[in-house]
Amino acid sequence: MADRNYSQKQLYKIAEDNYRVLHKFCDLLSREGYWETPEQVLHASARQILDIYAESLLVCFAKYCDTLTEGEKSFIAALSETAGDLIRNAVNDRKLVEDAEKFQRTPPILFQLLSLRDMEKSSGTAALFFDAIVNIMLCLAYNMDQRRMPIATKYLGSYFDKVSTFLTNNKNSNQCVDSKYIFKKLCHGELADSAAQLEAADCDFEKYKILHLYYTPEQLRPVASAVVNDFDEMDEVRTAPKAEPKKEETADKTENIVERIRDSKLDELLDELNSLVGLDDVKREIKSLINLIKVRKMREEFKLPQIEMSYHMVFTGSPGTGKTTVARIVGNIYRELGILSKGTVTETDRSGLVAGYVGQTALKVKEVVEKSIGGVLFIDEAYALAGSTSNDFGGEALDTLVKLMEDHRNDLVVIVAGYTEEMRKFLKSNTGLMSRFNRFITFPDYSDDELCEIMEGMAKKNGFSVGKDMLEDLKTYLSGMNELQKKEFGNARGIRNLFEAMIVNQANRVVANEICSMEELTEFKKEDASW
Repeated sequence: MADRNYSQKQLYKIAEDNYRVLHKFCDLLSREGYWETPEQVLHASARQILDIYAESLLVCFAKYCDTLTEGEKSFIAALSETAGDLIRNAVNDRKLVEDAEKFQRTPPILFQLLSLRDMEKSSGTAALFFDAIVNIMLCLAYNMDQRRMPIATKYLGSYFDKVSTFLTNNKNSNQCVDSKYIFKKLCHGELADSAAQLEAADCDFEKYKILHLYYTPEQLRPVASAVVNDFDEMDEVRTAPKAEPKKEETADKTENIVERIRDSKLDELLDELNSLVGLDDVKREIKSLINLIKVRKMREEFKLPQIEMSYHMVFTGSPGTGKTTVARIVGNIYRELGILSKGTVTETDRSGLVAGYVGQTALKVKEVVEKSIGGVLFIDEAYALAGSTSNDFGGEALDTLVKLMEDHRNDLVVIVAGYTEEMRKFLKSNTGLMSRFNRFITFPDYSDDELCEIMEGMAKKNGFSVGKDMLEDLKTYLSGMNELQKKEFGNARGIRNLFEAMIVNQANRVVANEICSMEELTEFKKEDASW
């Protein structure tokens, strides 16, 4: 392990701080409605499920490392107000471990729901959640004697393998953790600031990974040889100089690492775009835009005349057709091509831009735009800003937006989205809009086959399988909808709702039947269907 020593009191405090971060993620799920159905089935809050899961995990971790000592029991029981029930109610160690193993084998529904949230919002909550759990386990590991360190290391690697399916999402590659993740955590060993770093990440795992998980060889601290022997990267650590690097050198090398990541990012983003189901015309438009920008930069290098180009866009189509997902990819592409400094995407709608009183709307728009500088401002259902009455403040919002788009034209891109016909009327409602939005991309509704493919893809990326019979039943269900029902279903958004309900149904079935085989945990059955 790393050569930094912590007192028992410090380890308790670090673990408690990381546990507080986990509770915040649970509160996020509850606040955003992801926990409504699980709570009805499990009759427990997200925090309560977290407490049982984390406590069971730590019990199994300690027992795997040879012995569950009284000190380790105290550590586990002291984590939070509700944790410790498993230990306090246990008759003996054998019963305690059996109960812990039983719960640990159940589907980790918190990871599943955080992963679903990440798919919808392109965030990295599942990976950050995992990181906080690993930090707590490392705190427990520091209490163990040196003889048990190699065993603890193997357990952490095994645990990573089990949950990695929930951290890897092809639609959101920024939350993937590489295979050397645990190694770097062990070597660097900076636990004291771990909770603060997680909170500062603000659900952005890519930023957290670059700042805290990528280290140069000089920054990796020497580790016990017994631990190093379990990893492939041992030679790099053995040859690393023990002297602290100069601050300037470290900064340069860290910057080089970030640049190497950025160099390969554009190809990753194109792969992510190509992995989306359907949307062939959309993909062609985005690729044409990329080529246009590249050629423009080449002309700039040769000092050739430049044609003025607007990067703002209009996305038209029904809800659930991938507009928000593509907007996030476009933001990152613009960043890689040097059009935007950050590439972040700020999502809003009429309610986020229009106030209820005279003079407040302009301030509200200014606040949202300033938050979006360096990235993309994505306005969904933008046509709602074109009010139908003279007393509506939507017009004021548009006037302010047009001015701010001009003021920040070098580091702000605005994408407006909505139904096709409504968006045409919207652009005609303000003379300044037509001149700034000259790139239109239409998102068609998904076919029944494409919706089934989306369901199959969601399952695969989250470690599940959907049988052909279930997909045929789903296709029959979709084809039986009339036009109004399909509109209310919401394309891929409706598929996400069905998939989330399937996860809950499967978890309920597995827990009720006390099933723990790999096949049962990863396969959906007909009774799990939510249609």
